[in-house]
Amino acid sequence: MTTVVCVGEMVRSLRHRNEPRTLARLAGTFEGYVSSILVNGTGLGVLVTMAIKDDLPVVLLTGWCLSNIGASAVVFVVVAQSRIQRPTAWAELEFVEQHAPKYGRPPETIEEYRAQQLQEQA
Repeated sequence: MTTVVCVGEMVRSLRHRNEPRTLARLAGTFEGYVSSILVNGTGLGVLVTMAIKDDLPVVLLTGWCLSNIGASAVVFVVVAQSRIQRPTAWAELEFVEQHAPKYGRPPETIEEYRAQQLQEQA
């Protein structure tokens, strides 16, 4: 299941690599993809240790871990590259996310009003 989500999001991130708004709406968070790389890397280490010690055929599981690592790494690199190349667009997205009025209520502060304007421009 994880592989299907990671590969789907990898393809989506590659298609929309120049669109920070689309990248910000990927399933999962930037930190989630980093943790996926770390967890699957740890699992790969365990599988290699099992293969060395017990001579177990772990090719399928190793391939699964490697595909998860690859897909997560691609999403990580695309989002990181977008954040580095377009810091103002990402700052605007984070401002809107933090200050936009929620649950359909009207804006009460200057920041909420500005966030609502930015949201409507998108």
